[in-house]
Amino acid sequence: MNKNKFTEFFKGKGYYVLLFIGVLAIGAVAVVGSQLSLDLQNEEQNYVDLNDTDDNITAGEDTELAENNPVSDQIVNPESNLGDDVTNDLGSSYDAQVEYEGYGEDTTNTVDQASNQDTQQNQQAAATTEEEETSVATAGNEVKNEENIISNLSFKADDGLSWPVQGDVIMNYSMDHTIYFATLMQYKVNPAIIISAEVGTEVKAAADGVVTGIDANNPETGYTITMSIGDGYSVVYGQLNGESVALKVGDKVEAGDTIGTIAKPSKYYSVEGSNLYFQVMENDQTVNPMSLLR
Repeated sequence: MNKNKFTEFFKGKGYYVLLFIGVLAIGAVAVVGSQLSLDLQNEEQNYVDLNDTDDNITAGEDTELAENNPVSDQIVNPESNLGDDVTNDLGSSYDAQVEYEGYGEDTTNTVDQASNQDTQQNQQAAATTEEEETSVATAGNEVKNEENIISNLSFKADDGLSWPVQGDVIMNYSMDHTIYFATLMQYKVNPAIIISAEVGTEVKAAADGVVTGIDANNPETGYTITMSIGDGYSVVYGQLNGESVALKVGDKVEAGDTIGTIAKPSKYYSVEGSNLYFQVMENDQTVNPMSLLR
């Protein structure tokens, strides 16, 4: 019975029921579509494109970034930074202009100072040159005087030489064959004679002469003096005490004058003992002193 009533009601009202259901379906579709659209918009807003500018960042976010990152000041406030840079550049340009305005005066002073320095240097150079020329002239005069003195010296082999010290000849002159050197423990030629003498013994000039050379640090013969005695002859005195020698190059010495005293022997003659190294040369060739000593 009830089933028949429902069937009759549906036949009479079926159109309206279907219409109502269709409206509900459309509404439901609209609601669902709206919700999906809203969700899609939210996703798009949450999505950040790296190619986009920072225009979407809010003022609050700008402030927070600026506080946490000092570098962001240059991005957040580019115009203010540009203004500071322009101001600083203008200030620097102004300072440069002020310095440039005074440049002419500084340059003038600098040029004057440089000119004065050049003048002083030229004067010093001229004085130095004059001193050098004077020294050269003086040295030249001394050489000429020395040459004149030497040229006035005269030595005759027949007149011979006086003994510079009294003592035994412990090593003879020998250039044609070798002799034994006790300290060196070897045989070699000997271009001089070695005269035994105690330390402090005075050494006398063997002839008139002029001092032509002083070797204060000869490793073999110690403090050594060379004298020219004229006519191509020269005499060498070695193993002298340098502190006892008052002579200098160019001094004239007469026969018998004290030259200095005997020093301790050099390491080349430590076994032979203290001695006088006495050498005679004629035209730069050694000769036997024994042939001239009288």
